[in-house]
Amino acid sequence: MLKYLLYVLYFLIGISLGVWLFPELVQVLPVAVPAIVGNVLVYGVLGGFLFLGLFLWTVPKFESLIRRGEGLIMNRNLSEIVFATLGMIIGLLIAVLISLLINTMDIPIFGDIIPFVLAVVLGYLGFQIGLKKFSEVLDLFPKAGASKDAGEAARGQKKFLDTSAIIDGRIVDVLKTGFVEGELIIPQFVLDELQLIADATDPIKRDKGKRGLDMLNALQELSRSVNIMPVAYEKLDVDHQLIELAKEENGAVVTTDYNLNKICQLHQIKVLNVNELSDAIKMVVIQGDTFDLLVSKAGKEEKQGVGYLEDGTMVVVENGRKLINQTIKVEVTSVLQTNSGRIIFSKKVS
Repeated sequence: MLKYLLYVLYFLIGISLGVWLFPELVQVLPVAVPAIVGNVLVYGVLGGFLFLGLFLWTVPKFESLIRRGEGLIMNRNLSEIVFATLGMIIGLLIAVLISLLINTMDIPIFGDIIPFVLAVVLGYLGFQIGLKKFSEVLDLFPKAGASKDAGEAARGQKKFLDTSAIIDGRIVDVLKTGFVEGELIIPQFVLDELQLIADATDPIKRDKGKRGLDMLNALQELSRSVNIMPVAYEKLDVDHQLIELAKEENGAVVTTDYNLNKICQLHQIKVLNVNELSDAIKMVVIQGDTFDLLVSKAGKEEKQGVGYLEDGTMVVVENGRKLINQTIKVEVTSVLQTNSGRIIFSKKVS
């Protein structure tokens, strides 16, 4: 599309040059030009095709230059573009005022060249200042809504809950801590999927669905910022609809689903994965640390005992089989990271 627009632009420039130059050239020709040829329409068309033919090779270069400029602009947010444009306009206005002052001096050549130079320099400076200093300019103005309640003034990004995150239930505990800000939204199609799971004939699925509905009730009791969004849909395709809704609302997705997590990342949607949060706040244990542990069962290997930390991390105790159902002090000998999580190996402290 851009290439064809450049063709049209070149042709229009050629028409303008033809209408302007050809009448002058015709006057110096030694022969008379017929009236059917020597008119504005012919001059314009001839000039357009001539200019297009001579400079057609420059179109790809200008197209590439424009696309680079477009890329630079698109990488900026709207406020930066607006302030950069305002800065350029102010720079050009200052250049006009200075040019009017210079024109009153009536200095030959100087009065023609300096206004052009001022327009270029001040316009460029205004653009750069507006682009790079816009945040400082914004700081000069009072914050909008500063008199409102802080909870309303900074509500944060909308967060859309996936079915897996609701059934998982840990989001309830996270919400209790107050670390989650903004509105938590359960789209109608997520609620409908929970209802379908709760009505399933499979007892395992039915239990999961009922747990999800219980967790949803707990979320609504905890906070007024947990809301159900009515969304019209034709087919119950939860993951796809959740992604489209998050895009449309510029929101984040709360989930424990690994595949949905990856798809959201491909679509550049912010993901709050409860599993990743759980991994991030696990107790840091290194070799040589000591702590109290309840040995709850026997291990796979002979004489091994097994216990668990509060976050569910398995701790293997050397020669701990005889210590089952006892709370002992253990020392970490090594930590093994596996695909399913960490395994801590330890021994009893004498």
